Amino acid sequence: MSDAFLDLKPASVKLLLLLFLEIKIVSKRKAGKYVPVITNRHDIKLPYAQIREQLGYTDKTVWTAFKDIFAHGFLEVVTHGGGAKGDINIYGISEDWRKWEQGQIIREMTPRNRRAGWQKGKK
Repeated sequence: MSDAFLDLKPASVKLLLLLFLEIKIVSKRKAGKYVPVITNRHDIKLPYAQIREQLGYTDKTVWTAFKDIFAHGFLEVVTHGGGAKGDINIYGISEDWRKWEQGQIIREMTPRNRRAGWQKGKK
């Protein structure tokens, strides 16, 4: 319940939770105890089509929510999707939210890391 999380817009919170559902955790033995380990920390894939289907958001709402999540430091783009239909960004979990302060932008959406590729109705 950090300040960064509490400052997120409602659509951003839902998208962030949906992204976190894509995290894969395994239990590994460490120092005689079993501890949870994230195996895909920098390999989270969530296509816009899946977000639209599960949350009912428009592309604009999804883009705005991603922009908010990046600004608060919860995610980073690991691999940028290309211009082909179905090509998606690969996201990584970031701990930069711990440094976030009111009014600060940790990471901005740029034309390079926002949604690219085939879009309905565009030529």
